[in-house]
This record gives sequence, structure tokens and C-alpha cells, in this order.
Amino acid sequence: MARQLELQLNKTEEASPEEAQEWYENHLKPLGDGQLKFIAVMSILQISSVGLMLLAFWVIDHAIE
Repeated sequence: MARQLELQLNKTEEASPEEAQEWYENHLKPLGDGQLKFIAVMSILQISSVGLMLLAFWVIDHAIE
């Protein structure tokens, strides 16, 4: 019977404060800044979509009368 390989999660190394700060500045912070812009654009897109949907409902309602 085939078995799934186990993950080697018990072979971790502690990071020094300098390594942790370097990782934060070079990896984590740029990703976080990019996510903030992405969320802002997606929020505007979602609000615009709801507005256009309501506009379509209004146009359809007034076109029938």
C-alpha cells in the first residue's frame, strides 16, 4: 500500500533578530504594501460593480413602463 511522505517540519532553525529584520524588510513588507494597493483596487471594482448592477435594474425597470 502506498503511503504519503511525512513533512520534515521538525528540522527548523531559529533566526537571529538581524535575519528576522532582514526578512521583514526585504520580503514581508513589500508583499504587504502590494496587497494594500490590490485590496484598494478590488474594493473600488466591487463598489463599481454594485453601482452598475443597480443602474441596470433601474434602466430595465424604466424601459418596461
